[in-house]
Amino acid sequence: MIEAKHLAGLAVAVAVAASASAQQGFTAGTYMLEGGSYSIDVSGSGNTLVVKEPNKQSVYTQAAPGMYHFTNPNNGITYSLRIVDALTLEAGKVPANGAPSRLVLVGGAAPAQVDEGESERFREIAMNYQQRSISDPDNVQLWTACAGAAFKASASTRADHLAYASQMAQMLKQIMVNTAESPCPDAIPASAW
Repeated sequence: MIEAKHLAGLAVAVAVAASASAQQGFTAGTYMLEGGSYSIDVSGSGNTLVVKEPNKQSVYTQAAPGMYHFTNPNNGITYSLRIVDALTLEAGKVPANGAPSRLVLVGGAAPAQVDEGESERFREIAMNYQQRSISDPDNVQLWTACAGAAFKASASTRADHLAYASQMAQMLKQIMVNTAESPCPDAIPASAW
């Protein structure tokens, strides 16, 4: 688990990775700590990534292709942000002191292009899981997560849906007994599980 005092540095690292990604398949937008609730906004321009947090903004500069660094002037610690792919960033310290923290895209900067037929289909799937959460109260968290993923799919691009579905999968794996496959593949597909 990431300590609260390290989250600010993590946010900066994520912003840096997002900028680099702009030139390497990076998607600007809101990134959330995998398995957590901390999020930051990341955008990129040239050789920099800008990470916006509620209380500050940090600029990461490119250190290598796909890798960005930011040195916090308050504590002298250098943070890194690496672009993994168009939907994923990894944040850490320089030099590394353990596994990096993964951040996944939950909201992209581009407007969503949603097919109305697909949107309606996913709304129906979401309503079915919402009803299931009422009729099966012992598994309310499970069915609510499935409904949420389907609702996200009804109003988002495929990339945004998959990023959100991946977050829901990580959360569900922490509470499920059998984690071999998605309990709702129509809402949280195998590719996100």
